[in-house]
Parts: sequence; C-alpha cells; structure tokens
Amino acid sequence: MSRADQSWRDLSIPLIVIAIDRITKHLALTHCKGGCSLSSFLSLDLAFNRGISWGIFSNTNNYGFLVVTSLVILITFGLATYTFRRWYTGKHIWAELLVLSGSLSNLLDRFFHGGVVDFILISYGNYSWPMFNFADICIVIGIGAMVFDVYKREWNK
Repeated sequence: MSRADQSWRDLSIPLIVIAIDRITKHLALTHCKGGCSLSSFLSLDLAFNRGISWGIFSNTNNYGFLVVTSLVILITFGLATYTFRRWYTGKHIWAELLVLSGSLSNLLDRFFHGGVVDFILISYGNYSWPMFNFADICIVIGIGAMVFDVYKREWNK
C-alpha cells in the first residue's frame, strides 16, 4: 500500500468513528430520555458522565469537572503526538486512531453537554455494567490492540 493510500485510510478512521458516535448520541438524546429496553440484558437510557470511564472521578462541581476534562485533554494531546510520530515513521496507527477518535468525540460532549453522553446499558439480573457509548467501545478496542501490539513486539524479541 502506498503512503498516500495509507494516509487516506488512516484519515477515514477518525471520520467514521466520530460520525457514528455523534449520530448515535444525537439519537440517544432525542429518543432515549425515558429509557428503552431492547432485551432482558440490553437497554438504552441516557446519562451524562462528568468523570472518566465508569464514572470514576465524577464531579458535580464545575472545578472538579474542569480538572478531569483538562487531564483528558492533556492525555489526548500526548497520544496525538505519539500517534503522529508513529505515522511519520511509517507504522500502522489504526489502534491509536480509534482511541483518539473516541476521546475527541467524548471531549465534544464535555464542551457541548457538560458531560459525556452515555446511553448503552448492559445488565443481567441485579448486575449492570456501567453505561457507555460507541466512542467508549472504540477506545477500549484501540487500547486493547495497542497493548497487544506491545506484547507481540516484546514476545518476538
């Protein structure tokens, strides 16, 4: 694959991820306010997460929210720098782009909605997984792939 083809493919990942995430969040904001049960274990409801994953460091006060949001911005910027360096040296960066795309879309929520829009809820009996969204799925897949890549490189030494 030529460098130009790889660049277009790499650029398409964030565009697709952010578009799907924004569309699904818009649909959740307009149609899931009262909740909607799709099956005995999957439902759609609406929550605004002012913390990070699983509501950790969630703050009701604006100062705490600002601190968490600032840390997310710094981490995202650091990952963007790392990703650019990998891209510049010809490495595959699809996993990093999944994480960056999800992070950027969730940051948009923080600015426009005062918290990350979460709407997917998986539960079984009395147990329920913390609510999440499409961007969160992309972040988890991207981080998993990045960790796998590191272990694969270490294993092959």
